[in-house]
Amino acid sequence: MIRPVVRTLTTVVATLSLALVVGCAGDPQEVEEQVFDTVPEPLIVEGGNAEIALVAAEGDQVRVSRESSGQAGGEWGMEGDTLTLGSDCAVFSDCDVRYEVAIPAATPLSLSTDNGPVSLTGFASSVEVTSANGTVRVFDASGPLDLSSDNGDMELDGVGSETARLATDNGTIDAAFTERPSEVEVSTNNGSATLLLPDGPYAVFETVDNGEIDTGIDTSEGSDSTVTARTDNGTIRLLPQE
Repeated sequence: MIRPVVRTLTTVVATLSLALVVGCAGDPQEVEEQVFDTVPEPLIVEGGNAEIALVAAEGDQVRVSRESSGQAGGEWGMEGDTLTLGSDCAVFSDCDVRYEVAIPAATPLSLSTDNGPVSLTGFASSVEVTSANGTVRVFDASGPLDLSSDNGDMELDGVGSETARLATDNGTIDAAFTERPSEVEVSTNNGSATLLLPDGPYAVFETVDNGEIDTGIDTSEGSDSTVTARTDNGTIRLLPQE
């Protein structure tokens, strides 16, 4: 395990105002921080039963803040190219853990998590996310995206990526693009998807079993911008960005 280059900081916040925010249980939030000078490329992030927020930041360090309540436990730290963000909280336990990780905006990322929502904001790099259970949120991204979820929704806003692959088994997908992409793949097994796309035209390729694909964007078979839509049971809507 690589030790952080600055001392781990632990503080217990017990002010009345924070206690009210935390909830009726009144458990204070324990706040810890680790800072790493080494920024692997790509950076591999592995999450457990915790909420994870990755935020693009200036500088050349990885800064990790962990807030926990109850008997959260769980290992966290950097080893090689992998940042582990663990938690021993069970799904229906009375403890919780939230990580916020500040990372240089150009760092390629690969994030996998078991249970818990994840969000990524402001990255210009390639981003890969694999989620078993939990909502995946991406904001203000401009690098290639590869997102998949077994059980959970996807919410994307401010996407300027050239390429994007969005796939979910059970959940909805809502994605708003600010720039015209060159290649988008969207697929669902059970769930709906809505993509808001800038002016086309787009070459659209459809595969449908028991579902529907509603195309409201301008289409042209010879367009160099493509959208590949696949659904087993659900509706995919391709709509113009207003």
